[in-house]
Amino acid sequence: MAENQNEESEKKVDEGWKQQVAEEKERLKDQEKATAAGGQGARAGEMPEASFQVFLAGLYTQTLMALGEMENPVSGEKARSMPEAQYLIDTIEMLRDKTKGNLSDEESTYLENLLYDLQMRYIEATKKKDEGGQQGDQESESESD
Repeated sequence: MAENQNEESEKKVDEGWKQQVAEEKERLKDQEKATAAGGQGARAGEMPEASFQVFLAGLYTQTLMALGEMENPVSGEKARSMPEAQYLIDTIEMLRDKTKGNLSDEESTYLENLLYDLQMRYIEATKKKDEGGQQGDQESESESD
């Protein structure tokens, strides 16, 4: 019974994390649209408060773009670059290792969930590539070689 309660609490944390990421992605999209419409960078008053979680959300977004799951805001296209995705995931792992013991429980949980999500997405993208669904992989990977 205690095990079931632990699973439920983990699910709640995971769902809250997913909501935070979704909100962050929407906010970033809105900022990109405002920047594109104004032709200038976002004003200092429009920038998010600097925090470890916002920094991680930026790396998460970059990794989603590298996995081809999100459009590049500059080109407006989805392009997969598995070496870039692997580099970003490795960078997040390095941050986890270097900050161990220095994060709040909330930050640590956010980091672990984010990293797990990206690792699973990377595995899925690799499976798709191996199954012949390479949609643009060769072009993106040959540029990075």
